[in-house]
Amino acid sequence: MKNTLMAFSGGFLLSLFAVVTHGQKGQLINVPTFFEKAQGFRDLPEFERKAYTTGLMDGFYGAAMLGPDGKGAEKLAACTKDMESKQITAIISKYVEDHPEGWNYPLSMQAYNAMNKACPGGL
Repeated sequence: MKNTLMAFSGGFLLSLFAVVTHGQKGQLINVPTFFEKAQGFRDLPEFERKAYTTGLMDGFYGAAMLGPDGKGAEKLAACTKDMESKQITAIISKYVEDHPEGWNYPLSMQAYNAMNKACPGGL
């Protein structure tokens, strides 16, 4: 579970920082900040790759919560710039534990709520 939450955090943040622009032949993705390089992903054991992929996909699905203008992602980046994944995982874990009424909601939504609460001024 700990690895899954860490993978989720990394995937969530990675997808939130992705800037998508449309080119003539499809989408071009520029990722200004990241937690894991592609080579590092290749080197992970299969279980950790699955956990990371799960977190990444949840992050992609949850990215819309930060808005299309990117302001929410900018606020999240500013809020978490000095945080390590262990701290972000702890913030999300505590929020989820403290809010059992939301256990049936997508983790991406609850992670957003956790970070929204933790960041000064919200997201």
